[in-house]
Amino acid sequence: MKHNTKKWQASLLCITLCGILTACGSGKESQAEDMKNSETIQINETDMGAQQENGTEKETGGMEENRLIGEQTFEVTLEPLGKVTFASYRPDTQQNPLGDALFEIQEAGGKTTALEGIFENNIRANEKFNEVEAVSFPDYNGDGFSDIIIICNYSPSSGPDVGTGYSEARIYRGNEDGLFTLERELSEVTNSALAEKTVQSVLGFLGAGKQGEAQASDWKQAYMEHLQKQDPEEWQGYQLIYLNDDEIPELVEIGTSEATGCVIVTYADGMLEETRLGRLNFTYIERGGLLCNSDGNMDRYYDLVYHMENGRLTQIAAGYYGAEDNSRVEFDADGNPVYQYQWNDVQMSQEEYEQKLNAVYDTSKARQGYEWDGWLSREEAAEAVESME
Repeated sequence: MKHNTKKWQASLLCITLCGILTACGSGKESQAEDMKNSETIQINETDMGAQQENGTEKETGGMEENRLIGEQTFEVTLEPLGKVTFASYRPDTQQNPLGDALFEIQEAGGKTTALEGIFENNIRANEKFNEVEAVSFPDYNGDGFSDIIIICNYSPSSGPDVGTGYSEARIYRGNEDGLFTLERELSEVTNSALAEKTVQSVLGFLGAGKQGEAQASDWKQAYMEHLQKQDPEEWQGYQLIYLNDDEIPELVEIGTSEATGCVIVTYADGMLEETRLGRLNFTYIERGGLLCNSDGNMDRYYDLVYHMENGRLTQIAAGYYGAEDNSRVEFDADGNPVYQYQWNDVQMSQEEYEQKLNAVYDTSKARQGYEWDGWLSREEAAEAVESME
């Protein structure tokens, strides 16, 4: 019996040891599985963080506002896209001094399309970007869809011509899908053919064989290009009027001060003519070819009458009136100041003066040159010109 008891104790000890060893093995496997799961979770969290960061960059991506070229950024109507914002941006020269300007079409729904650059990655070969000289949106090929002409100015970054500047035109053809394709070969041929690159000269070159069509749109391009160059600090607004009986309007530039005055811009023989008026007030006879600049201050006034012929304004009469000494103005019995009147260098009475004025300029038919605070902004004037038939 004693021998059997020892055998039973030995068997029990073996069973106990096996159980302990089994438990230890199971614990190691569980710990390894836990470590594996923990490692997997950590990797996934890192990936998710990267995805969130990339998503933020995508949402907030785009050009920096301080690179926006305000004077070459417009709200325009492009066929077939409708009203869009055409945005011009300076290159990031800190990233690459040979970077080129970038142009985007920003649609109302938030879609933004960047126009293709001249060089790969939008990096010039050996030129530095200076400025965008002009942007225009004609339909140069007459297919019913808007095209884009951009003229930029560059300077060589090295070599004997460093410090000199030159203009370069690029032409984009629009299609029925609202996409714009860079016409590389056509742009190169145009740049080689033209010594002076302006929107008008480019359109003239592209219009070979379409002279009538080109001439019909030349005045629009001339006005658009002119408006793009105007300083908003000098001009507070614009107006379009019809002085003569053709279909080309005259552009009125309204100065920010009396000293700046108004300028009447007319189109004749493929060129713009500018006539600066004294101060801000004038009237005109619509489609009658006549304009009268009537203004003055401190008891010295004038009526300068202009006649428009062949697209040009010419002064045809001048009247002046006021006090000989504005520090000692005399008044009549009704309290009106007593002025001296002069018409075309001839002294006369007030009644005679008014008769002479109305003989060349019927004041009963005159209308005000513009309504105060009712003028157009530069962008609105450009859009109005572009939309005209």
